[in-house]
Amino acid sequence: MSAATVYKNDGSGRLHQRVAIVTGSSSGLGRGIALALAREGAVVVCSDRVAEARQDGFEEDKHIPTHEVINNNGGKAVFQICDLLIVAEIGALIEAAVKMFNKLDILVNNAGLWMPLRDFVEETEEQWDAMFAINAKGTATAMRAAIKQFLKQPIDEVSGSRGRIVNISSAAGGITAIRREATYAASKAAVAMLVQNVGIDHAKDCINVNGVCPGVVRSGAASINFQNPAIIAEMQKGTPWPRLGEPSDIAKAVVFFCSDDAQWITGQNLAVDGGFTIGIPL
Repeated sequence: MSAATVYKNDGSGRLHQRVAIVTGSSSGLGRGIALALAREGAVVVCSDRVAEARQDGFEEDKHIPTHEVINNNGGKAVFQICDLLIVAEIGALIEAAVKMFNKLDILVNNAGLWMPLRDFVEETEEQWDAMFAINAKGTATAMRAAIKQFLKQPIDEVSGSRGRIVNISSAAGGITAIRREATYAASKAAVAMLVQNVGIDHAKDCINVNGVCPGVVRSGAASINFQNPAIIAEMQKGTPWPRLGEPSDIAKAVVFFCSDDAQWITGQNLAVDGGFTIGIPL
């Protein structure tokens, strides 16, 4: 992101002065989401196991932590460490945001675990446990902690909401089967179903819960795929749109769900995938 990036801190941004937590914000999709929320005027609490970006990622400015990129360009952001395997750190993340900014408006559950492709029979119990501990339980724990805070807050007169949650699932998470991703897909399907079930539980409380299901997106987490021409060709073959995804594609959908335009939308999982889930192009 260049210094020419416009941050809408004059009140014109769709998320002016909203306080947003983004987990897994140091690289890839999470970094793109955090930057996009900041561009719309949100105050962003960037959260990850470390502040530094993955060095196998594709960001031009990956030598600069996400929160520093935002602050350097006129936005407002802080970093708070959080490992989704540690329940106490999840609670501390929510508490830190509220202590610093007196409220919480948005939680984006982006942090997750992915592993290189392999047949189901080759997957291990340890991989299964790790996938569900981070992708499913970690996400659920963060949602519960955020909702407890939202319920302490009045309904915002402008947004019509007490708070918004956006989960990052996957096109593989219950929309379509993807070969050699069984355990990852199952854990992400749990994330997608949390959107629907938690959404219906807390619609009465004016809490919006929605999800984004990315297709093939270029990021450090999946960099091993983008280093293999044969795998890239296969991914392109399965994506009708004439390019693969970028973090900014996912970030735009997240910004919409966080905006007042999505006030009457809850419990929905939106595929942002270049047509990946509608069928394989011939």
